[in-house]
Parts: sequence; C-alpha cells; structure tokens
Amino acid sequence: MSIDREEIKGLIRGPSVIMMLPFKDNYELNIEALKENIQFIIDGGISTGKGIIICPCGTGEYVTLSPEEHKMVVKATVEAAGDNLPVVAGVPSNDYRQVIELSKEAAKAGAICVMVPPPYYYPVSQEDLYRWYKLIAEELSGIIGVMAYNQAWRNSGTFISVPLMGRLAGIENMVSMKYGGEVMTDYITTLTLYSKRFAFIDNTFAYTSSLGHIHGHAGYITAPGVFWPEFEAEYWSLLEQHKYTEADKFHAKQGPLWQMYCERGNGIFGASIFKAGQEYRGLYGGPVRPPFTVLTKEQKKKLFDIFEGMGVPKKR
Repeated sequence: MSIDREEIKGLIRGPSVIMMLPFKDNYELNIEALKENIQFIIDGGISTGKGIIICPCGTGEYVTLSPEEHKMVVKATVEAAGDNLPVVAGVPSNDYRQVIELSKEAAKAGAICVMVPPPYYYPVSQEDLYRWYKLIAEELSGIIGVMAYNQAWRNSGTFISVPLMGRLAGIENMVSMKYGGEVMTDYITTLTLYSKRFAFIDNTFAYTSSLGHIHGHAGYITAPGVFWPEFEAEYWSLLEQHKYTEADKFHAKQGPLWQMYCERGNGIFGASIFKAGQEYRGLYGGPVRPPFTVLTKEQKKKLFDIFEGMGVPKKR
C-alpha cells in the first residue's frame, strides 16, 4: 500500500469542523444522530476543497470512547461523509500501540488522515515528542497520513517548537499540523518555513485565520461549524478571496460566543456549549458524558441570547 502525501494535504483544506459526539440519555452513542449532523454540515456548504471534519476529536469527547466505540464512530462518519467531505480521525491514547491499531482501523474505514495528540498525564520533552510521532508515523507509513497536534496550552512540554517542526518534516507521512502558536513570532516562523511541507490548520478560535491564510495555512478549526456551517463556509470564502478586513469583521460576530466558552473553567464544559448550539438549530446533540453536565437553564438562556445577537438561524 502507499499514500500520496500531496494528495492528502490537498484535501485538508478549509474550515475543519470538529464533531460533537451525540449520546443518548443513557450515554450510549447515537450513531444515527451523528450521521444526520454530518449531512447538516454538508448541506451548509462544507465540502471537499472547502472543508473537512475531524471526528472523533478532543472537544467532542474522544477520550471517553472505548476502542470499539472509536471504530464505530469513524466508520459511521466516513459513511455519512461519503465523497462529499474528507474525514480526519482523532486518535488519542497514552499507549502508542492503541494509537497505531485505531489508526489502521481508521484507514480501513476510509479516513484520509489521523490527528494524533501528544501523550498526556506525564510531562514530555521535545525529544520525547519526536520519538512519539516518529514511532507512530513510521508504523503507519504507506497506510495513512498523520496530523500532529500542538498543545502548548497544556504547559506540560506538549508544544511543537520550530526546531521540532523541522525534525518532523523529515518523516514522510507526517502531512499536517493542528497548530496555534503561543508566541506569534513562532507561529509566523513555522508557517514561513513549513506551510508548503505541512497542511497547517489554525487552532486559535479562528482569530488568527486571516494572518494564517496570508502566510499559507490550509484551514482552521471550527466548533461552531457543527451548528452554523453556513457561517464558516462564508468566512472561508472571504479568506480565499483575500478579503481579509471583511473576513475579520465577519468573524468578530462570534466574539460573545467565545467569551462564554472561555468561562468553561467555571462549570461550563466546551462540548455542552456546542451541543446546545445544535439544539438551537433543531439538531440532536444530547448529553455529555460524566463527569461533565449539560448547560443549566440559565446558562442555556444566556447562550441562546448570544446566538440571537450573532444572527444564528433558529430551528429549521
């Protein structure tokens, strides 16, 4: 088997919608709802060349999945996306063997790439991160592309520095970077040096997407895309037309939403916000798995008032 790195990079482009996993009241997966929610995104203008979906993902509770559930989710996602939308499968684990196994299953299901975060729990060094990605990528060589995930915000050594980026560039099937630089000079430097080598996906609530697009990034992470894909499709269109001032002003409409999201340390779980957004649009989001909870009535009212002010369409 072989993979075409440039072909995969070409598919990783546009708004990268991170899917929320819908659970039933008993916390079991609701696969039919997942498929319906993916079709809603496609109908909203996110499609091949103009977006991807990442499923499962971190904000979408992928760390709560069993290996069998993970396989089920990826299979269902690829089936629902069909030829309309490329699928990147998030594969988290501290066990490199499980990352490799689930990545191979994702490839069999039809995912074009796997998003692999750094190992968690233990602090790691840059050398540790290099060994992690090198081992996993080489085991997946010829099978599927690998997206590294810069997690500078964890403050445990899990950031991908400029020198480490250069070392990862030497690994053939490392195809993409989910990246948000804590220091903007590093962000611009990495894009300047490596935007042709990797498909960079901006991970800053899209606040640096105009800047990133100017310097060659391939797209940006969006969670609001699960309930407002029309907005993200329009925003990406403005970026692609190089209408950066207009794009920045357009994206600024999301400011109040992100302010509430950043309160998640005060009892608000991120997935709860976006699942409430799905409810606002008439979709099924369902509960979040313990230990977290859905929004309270007061929190939901505040959020829905924000949506109304932003101009999010109500239920279909």
